[in-house]
Amino acid sequence: MTIRVLAVADSDSYLKWACATLDRLGPADEAGLERSAVIVKTPIAPTTSQIAAAVAGSSVVRPAVLPVRELAAHIRAHRPDVVLIAATGPVAEVVARAIVAATGKRRPALVTGLPGMALPATPEGTGWRRWCDAFVVHSRLEIGAYREAFAAHGVAPEVPLAHLPFLEHMSASLGTEPVKRVVFAAQAKVPDNRPDRVALLDRLARLAEDDEFEVIVKLRARKGERQTHNEAFPYDELWDTEHGALGHRSDALRFVDGPMAEWLQPGTALMTVSSTAAMESLALGLSTVIIDDFGVSAELLNAPFAGSGCVMPVSETAAALRAGGPEPDPVWLEDNYLHATESELPSTVRDLAARREAGTLTTLTEVKPWLRARYLRMALQMYLPKFVYDTIRLATRPVRLLFLDKKA
Repeated sequence: MTIRVLAVADSDSYLKWACATLDRLGPADEAGLERSAVIVKTPIAPTTSQIAAAVAGSSVVRPAVLPVRELAAHIRAHRPDVVLIAATGPVAEVVARAIVAATGKRRPALVTGLPGMALPATPEGTGWRRWCDAFVVHSRLEIGAYREAFAAHGVAPEVPLAHLPFLEHMSASLGTEPVKRVVFAAQAKVPDNRPDRVALLDRLARLAEDDEFEVIVKLRARKGERQTHNEAFPYDELWDTEHGALGHRSDALRFVDGPMAEWLQPGTALMTVSSTAAMESLALGLSTVIIDDFGVSAELLNAPFAGSGCVMPVSETAAALRAGGPEPDPVWLEDNYLHATESELPSTVRDLAARREAGTLTTLTEVKPWLRARYLRMALQMYLPKFVYDTIRLATRPVRLLFLDKKA
């Protein structure tokens, strides 16, 4: 039996995760396993350069970008056994509904997950995905958290334990040289306000000028490129407008984009508020700092790093790096993404494909919207031409504003 697995992604980070996850299902030449990927057209669809970066090093051929209507036709034509829906919550729900409507009782198995550190397990994150047959997790702590979160919705998908794809084949071998360069892994969502982001740039520049480290700010995207999450205050734009007022040279910080792996080299340390890149750095044995200048909390997405041994303010970083860097706790590493357990996902995919072939998958006559208004808005964006959607949105704005006024 040939198992056909199709990944459907909606944005740059989900596409990276989808391609890497497909690769980890087995060797590229494994008989009986066919893998492919497409991108569903949404307002956050990746650019050509983002697609190229996402598929770099993957066995996935450059994926087509399909409107959701064409995606349904693609599913019917290619009849995948398993679909990995790698998308933000509302988009994932629209895609799942389209697949179930297009295939009926012979639907493929539906697998989903999140592309990185996924704690806490929220009602919203699981609500959008409560139709899935399997939800992929990447740490031991996530297993119980997601089983409990899905149980609150009255469902019990399989929760296979895998590895964050970029960690699976890494070995701790790069951390012996003295640190000369610091890479700051930027994120779109945290910190979420302009003052904190400007303050962080100021502290990074002091690390470069006063402590004589080369400091590189690794951006998620360049100006004009869409991301999985909108970035209200891009670091490169803030630096262009604020470095003079902060008293720094324009070249005190260097801004780059592209794959993170290009910058994690011997003699490098990584700093971040909560980026998954920290796990990549730890896996390589590089000095890794989780910045706590703005706190450690679920809102800052860095709560999972509590107890890691890597949390400190920027002001203490230079001394720590010169002393050999923070020492991560080995028990924390085993519980949090750097576990040694073999991935359960390949066997889960085989089992789901067999159940699909036997007709024993759970019957899904439809996927009910989690939040109907949000679902409708996303579905209209995906199904309608942009000018039609914009016209409808503009025409209904007075009604929406009146509704919000009444709620207030």
